[in-house]
Amino acid sequence: MALSVSYGERYGWTVVQVAGEVDISGVSALRERLQRLVTEGCLRMVVDISRVDFCDSTGFAVLVATRRMLSSRGGRLRLVLPGPETHTRKILQLFGIQRIFEVHDSVDDALADLRAAVLGEPAPAAAAAGADAADAVPRPREGNKAVAD
Repeated sequence: MALSVSYGERYGWTVVQVAGEVDISGVSALRERLQRLVTEGCLRMVVDISRVDFCDSTGFAVLVATRRMLSSRGGRLRLVLPGPETHTRKILQLFGIQRIFEVHDSVDDALADLRAAVLGEPAPAAAAAGADAADAVPRPREGNKAVAD
């Protein structure tokens, strides 16, 4: 399946939908789109890879590079992963995706705390707990400088 990348905005966050195969043949399109969004000022991004059928190390590297680019500009990146029993998720877990990224099971979960704030609702317990857990996860370091979300 060919790679497809589309995006929109929800609650002030850019939501990028990725579908298909993220491998050496299609990774440049993903890299270019994500970099362009960041350089255009999108500093809060949810990348939904729940419809990705395959993601190799080049795709993972693009996600890491995008996170670093956002972090260096004071931005944040949240990921929506494929289902727990999918091959793609298992591979990404081997790469250590949950130690590096704030991960969610759906776009709605990724934006639950924002939706609650916009609508004046109390933050969902799961979203609040997820945010605390994400803050406690060690983040990669560049040199002696910690990468901040």
